[in-house]
Amino acid sequence: MKVTYRDVDFDSDADRELMLRWVNDPAIKHLYTCFRDAEGYAKPLPRRYFEHLGQPPPGDGPYASLMVLVDGVPAGHATFEFDPPKLLTKAPRTAWIALMIGEGHLRGCGLGKRIVADLERRVAEAGAERIEIGVFEFNAPSIALFTRLGYEEFARTPERVWWDGRLWSDVRMLKAL
Repeated sequence: MKVTYRDVDFDSDADRELMLRWVNDPAIKHLYTCFRDAEGYAKPLPRRYFEHLGQPPPGDGPYASLMVLVDGVPAGHATFEFDPPKLLTKAPRTAWIALMIGEGHLRGCGLGKRIVADLERRVAEAGAERIEIGVFEFNAPSIALFTRLGYEEFARTPERVWWDGRLWSDVRMLKAL
């Protein structure tokens, strides 16, 4: 399995449609979007959801919005940014990373671990001293993965995200580089 990356082209109908399919996939939709209730979850995310994703994040630090390619075929989305307002860690040179494996047949085969390693390398080369991530409490496989990769939980925001009939915590994890 050869993993490569390219910038997401938010002006491309093909990239937008592919990502729209992924973000509305009921198997993973709840893993990366913060819904406050069942009603919000039930609504499909619209095209305009991507309008803000194609814009540079606040601040002037490094960032990337990357299409993950497996053997040349789009398989997921990976991002990083430096010192965004959503960080609970307010120390400078903190990177935020996120990933989504959009294609179901590629989940659970080690791709997430490879993407995280690639993102860690990229942000370290760009000068990050640490990485903060947010994982929803119900996402035990991701919490286990990041724990194995050396991330440590340092905070929880209770009742932050709705899934499966109740509100769950947003778990924040940190790794020094």
